Amino acid sequence: MIRARLRLRTRSTKASESLVRAVEPDNEMPGLNINGWALGREVTFKISFDGKIETFISTLDDLIQCLQAAEGTLNSVSEEHRR
Repeated sequence: MIRARLRLRTRSTKASESLVRAVEPDNEMPGLNINGWALGREVTFKISFDGKIETFISTLDDLIQCLQAAEGTLNSVSEEHRR
């Protein structure tokens, strides 16, 4: 079993909660388990996979890219509300 933990700090509790919801898996891959939660301004993901390391690394890369896209969207929406 391969495991990783990913922690991120955000600008607000709402942003943390939104990031977790934004990257919830919409389909399940056999042997993959992703649990994410928000606590204050911190987001934590625990990822475990019972498969090839190459697949695990690709999955982590996908998760990070999705988090970056979601954070960018949140920042854009936040800026729109400030105007």
